[in-house]
Amino acid sequence: MKNLNFIILPFLAATIMFSSCSSSKSTVNHQPIEIQKFKRDEYVVLDNLKGEAKSNRFWLLFIPFGGKSDQKLYEKAYDKAVKSAVGQKADGLLEPRYTYKKITIPLIVVSWTTKKVTAEGKAFRIKTEDEYQNSKKTNEIKDE
Repeated sequence: MKNLNFIILPFLAATIMFSSCSSSKSTVNHQPIEIQKFKRDEYVVLDNLKGEAKSNRFWLLFIPFGGKSDQKLYEKAYDKAVKSAVGQKADGLLEPRYTYKKITIPLIVVSWTTKKVTAEGKAFRIKTEDEYQNSKKTNEIKDE
């Protein structure tokens, strides 16, 4: 039995230490609102914003428990970034950048995966009708 433990324990320790996997990628994605359709005086550019979303998935004998899809994480990170504009009421991010990190610890019976998506970008807010009309009047007064 001692010889068997002498063989199994180092093998198990090596499996745990060297079987962990990690991946990371970064992308630039277009926002759902096409800001190019608006004139520059129809929107306001706000601060840089950042939001992140995390997900954990646990596997037991090849049966997954919990976790979220990658698409759901991207959407959640974008929404959190837009909502983080306290008091500014941002409508979206200009050319948001996404960072995706995934860490997997595969074991024989139990496995664990952690995903993290971060969305960063310059926020914008489309002006209300009143704000737009007021800015037009101000520009007309300046031109005179």
